Amino acid sequence: MDKVKIINCLEESGFSDVELLSEQKDLFVTRFFYDFDKDELKAAEAYSNDGAGKEKKDQWYEEFYVPYLTELAIDTVGEIIEDIMSDLDIKAQFVSYEMEVDSDYSEFIAVFHNKDVEVNIEDILANLGI
Repeated sequence: MDKVKIINCLEESGFSDVELLSEQKDLFVTRFFYDFDKDELKAAEAYSNDGAGKEKKDQWYEEFYVPYLTELAIDTVGEIIEDIMSDLDIKAQFVSYEMEVDSDYSEFIAVFHNKDVEVNIEDILANLGI
């Protein structure tokens, strides 16, 4: 498994601050951020305005804006990780963290591993204290 190639794929896909958190024989753990572009933020705002009105209250953020962006980021990251798995014949699991209301990015941690290795991402994160 070529960790440098995987990290390059993540960076070339537009993720920022790609960081290697842990490395073991058949797996490694990375953290990276999905940064929303202006069009994505505008689309989230339009969606939220349609759903909750233009007054930016808690409901606007909690029920529309943040979930819209979170789902967008998860879908995009999922597609890219699926492509990496297919191209490099490996497996991966990832988790996203709830984004802050006033942020323009979403944080992810991914575990990349050989196909013959059984992995539980929750256990790995617990062992890392994350």
